[in-house]
Amino acid sequence: MAQKTSINIKPCNVGSSSPHNRRSAEYLANIHKEKLYIRTDLMAKNEAWVAPELGDTSLADRYKQIAAMVKEKTGRAMQTKDRERVNKKTGKVTIVRGSTPLKEGVVVIKEDTTMKQLQNFCEVCKQRWGITALQIFIHRDEGHYINPGDTATWKPNLHAHIVWDWMNHDTGKSCKLDEKAMSEMQTLLAECLEMERGTSKKLTGKEHLERNDYILAKQKQEAEQVKAEREAALAAKKKAEAERLTIEGENKEKEQYGLSLDNEIADKEKQLKDERKAKMDSILDSVGSIVGVGKSAAVEKENAKLKAENERIRKAFPNAVKNKVEELTKVLASEKQEAETERDRALALNRSLTMERDKAVRQLQEQKDGERQRISQAVLEATEEKDKTIRLLQGALKNSKRILNLIADMLYHASEVFKRAVMAIIHFGTERHKSIFAPSEAADIKSVMQEYGETPEQQKSIGEWLCDYAESRQSFDETKHRQTRNEVADVAYGAYDWKIRKESDSLQRLWVTFEKIEALQFEHFAFRFKPAAIACQRTVAANDTMTGYKD
Repeated sequence: MAQKTSINIKPCNVGSSSPHNRRSAEYLANIHKEKLYIRTDLMAKNEAWVAPELGDTSLADRYKQIAAMVKEKTGRAMQTKDRERVNKKTGKVTIVRGSTPLKEGVVVIKEDTTMKQLQNFCEVCKQRWGITALQIFIHRDEGHYINPGDTATWKPNLHAHIVWDWMNHDTGKSCKLDEKAMSEMQTLLAECLEMERGTSKKLTGKEHLERNDYILAKQKQEAEQVKAEREAALAAKKKAEAERLTIEGENKEKEQYGLSLDNEIADKEKQLKDERKAKMDSILDSVGSIVGVGKSAAVEKENAKLKAENERIRKAFPNAVKNKVEELTKVLASEKQEAETERDRALALNRSLTMERDKAVRQLQEQKDGERQRISQAVLEATEEKDKTIRLLQGALKNSKRILNLIADMLYHASEVFKRAVMAIIHFGTERHKSIFAPSEAADIKSVMQEYGETPEQQKSIGEWLCDYAESRQSFDETKHRQTRNEVADVAYGAYDWKIRKESDSLQRLWVTFEKIEALQFEHFAFRFKPAAIACQRTVAANDTMTGYKD
């Protein structure tokens, strides 16, 4: 039967997770062996993997980084505590769970489970739900002894720890996995580890036990099983002892019965002898007195006859006893033979049932193997079709990107606003310490987005197009690439709108002020030079009169 697997996910305790998973010296020195036993001679079989993006960063520092990211993306601090929310219309109170950015899952594995299989499982989870694995630890050194000190009774608790980043770094929100998603995760885990899926809690009704509680429960179960086996062995021993005593009692009764028969035979022989002697004496006395000596021959003859009869009876009586004993022995032997026959029949039936069971198990396993092979083939075919589709889409995407780059290149040389937007993105992506756009830069980018897109999603796509074109002109590193795209997306979704409006209003006010200043300057100039202007007008009029010119 295939081994079953399961995964239990809970919020990660950043303080105790690393010491336990990494088997720090301080942790090993302070563990409670009555609750958790770790064999140091097996620690070499443990394996560890750390995501490159985490590197040497501790989980506590990662937690702080996530908190800062949430603050930057959402504008408010990360809510880590549970809180109540009251519906104003109905008055219903609901509990809003606090954010748990780091979570840890414990996976049941088998002896030959590889780190590659666990990494593949984590990659599938990331693609499907957006959760990112930071650490994976395989533990093969935990377990317990059924009999303390007896290495032959060692029972390993093979498992792996997976620490996840449960946050969406684009939105600053946590990934939401409902009950259906968690059930799908259990199925994916079994497929990736090539193990049987564990039975759902809905069917078993059992709650998950923590690591130490599970070990204690397992020890208790095994102790109860050993106790039951010991009690069964003692009961079998008592039954055998009772049967032996019964047989010994029956044999003793047979011996006593034989002795009583021997005594009875001896008493009857003595009684018969006494009766014969008395009878013979009486006969001799009677014959002697009546017929005299001539009759003694007949008496002797009768006496010899009686003696022969006595001898026959004496010899026949032991044979009768012997025959009776033999008859009883045959009955007992027959009953024993019937019991042995019934036992052999039961053993044969048991062997037949065992063979039928093994045959059914083999057929079921063959059916499962066939089904698994068909599923693998279907998955392989689906994967090939998916890869083919992906290649076609990638080709189409490549062509689309080439066309978009040509269009962008034309707009870059034709539109000043488009050029400023691209240069703003290049400046952001190449400046190491630049974390936000200037309002004028955001306004240029927003203007291009609004020119070619109507909805925020369309404008986000325009922003990604601008980023791609900007990176084609000057490459960014991986970190700035991600930051630039996130910041351009914020522009699309309106995070900079208030800054743009504020600067636009300031410019408008400045322009109005400038116009007022110009008007005042003109009025001042007109007031100062009004007499000269009047005189000039009069001179011109006089000249026109003299020359006869009219307008």
